[in-house]
Amino acid sequence: AGPLASGALAAEPGNAGAAAGSGSGPGTGAGAMPPAAAPRPKFRAAVMRLPIEIPISAAALEDTRRRNAQAMLEAIDAAMRGPGEKPKLLVFPVLPLTSSRRAVSGVPMSAVAVDLVSQPLDKTYFAPVIEACRRHDLLIATSTQETVPQLPGVYFHTGFVMGPQGLVLRSPKSQAQSAPEVSYLRDLQKDYVRIFGPDSILPVADTKLGKVACYVEAEAQVLEAARLFASKGAEMILHTSLEEDEVPWMALKQAIGFQCHVFLLTATTSRFRRADRAEPEWAGGASTIVGPDGQVLAQMGGRDEGAAAAEIDLGEIAKAKQKFARNTVPAWWLYSDLYKPR
Repeated sequence: AGPLASGALAAEPGNAGAAAGSGSGPGTGAGAMPPAAAPRPKFRAAVMRLPIEIPISAAALEDTRRRNAQAMLEAIDAAMRGPGEKPKLLVFPVLPLTSSRRAVSGVPMSAVAVDLVSQPLDKTYFAPVIEACRRHDLLIATSTQETVPQLPGVYFHTGFVMGPQGLVLRSPKSQAQSAPEVSYLRDLQKDYVRIFGPDSILPVADTKLGKVACYVEAEAQVLEAARLFASKGAEMILHTSLEEDEVPWMALKQAIGFQCHVFLLTATTSRFRRADRAEPEWAGGASTIVGPDGQVLAQMGGRDEGAAAAEIDLGEIAKAKQKFARNTVPAWWLYSDLYKPR
């Protein structure tokens, strides 16, 4: 299978670690101490809290998508101009080009769905974003409506990560509620795995910034999803989202960071705009970065808009595990035997 068979591309250059020794030289003889582990990456990341324009009709879709794409580029440039070290990773809210409300305007899914599998991203509506990734040497996570050539008539809401080389990872929704036309991997598991491979559902990609996973919106309400990412070695879960105030999102996000010992980076929509209405509709929640000890490292909510940034030190994951893993890391062999779906 090709590089997308598991949902994730191979590690980026420079992330393979030091080559193994040849068997001679210091530290290779009998009884020698194993070499110290290479330090994990440390860099700055930001989560965006931004407005989105809803297309008011199918006829208005192209112009609306063009304006949303331009707004996305301007947000990237603004984040890169901010004070301090420039971020190497940005997480955007869901559906930054078409919005999660396009269906109420009668815009069909077929008009907005993107082929991430067979079409290079720089040949899609995300081409300008790929250019920004190359210009700034960035990874960017967000979501899109997706069409998959191998599954005709099926549409996904897919979280994905892109970088200078194009697509890094794609991860369709597994089960969390979405638009009526959206399919879920829970209903297509056998076909999807047959096409894309055994690790294709909720994949993890190894990048030069570390091991990343990505999911969408209420997928974060299913603890098994985050646990699965952690069991696959994920160090960062990139969560592209839209939040409702009735859900205890902050408690959920802190619990995920603490229980799974990952960095959780959540980006949320701030408000919805329409060309035919003077007043926007404000969304709830907050864009947040939570550390592997459950502490909130950065946050932006309410009617604030822009980027919330923090340092991501992947070395903190080992420290959190050393302190808490006795209680937090599951005895998988026990639960895999006891856990029976009800």
